[in-house]
Amino acid sequence: MKSDHSKLEVLIVDDEPVMLKMIEYGLKAIGIKNVTIANNGQMACDLVEISNEPFDIILCDWNMPGMNGLEFLKKLRADGNKTKFIMLTGNASPENVKAAVEAGANSYLAKPFTPQDLHKRVKLIVKSLST
Repeated sequence: MKSDHSKLEVLIVDDEPVMLKMIEYGLKAIGIKNVTIANNGQMACDLVEISNEPFDIILCDWNMPGMNGLEFLKKLRADGNKTKFIMLTGNASPENVKAAVEAGANSYLAKPFTPQDLHKRVKLIVKSLST
């Protein structure tokens, strides 16, 4: 897999425009240039299906209208998609963390988070891509 950040394909899924921009900016600050944005789970499903280049990492909000992040994750895994997945949410209860991990999330990041938290989590996922 790709260990060079500039070659990574990342999908950000969130219904909050400010959060999308903050995450995109944070990723670009660590050299990730190829960022695709989806505003909800259904749009993300469509992008995963039509993408010419498979995504290396998906960062996805849990709470969104329509298809939420957990539903999107479950659909991805049911379809056999093994893309690294970081669940983002304002509710980091033990029950939610467990549900996300059981559904196939590789990592979990509680909102609000700092750019440093984002960088650390993404770097751990990137490291796991090369192993």
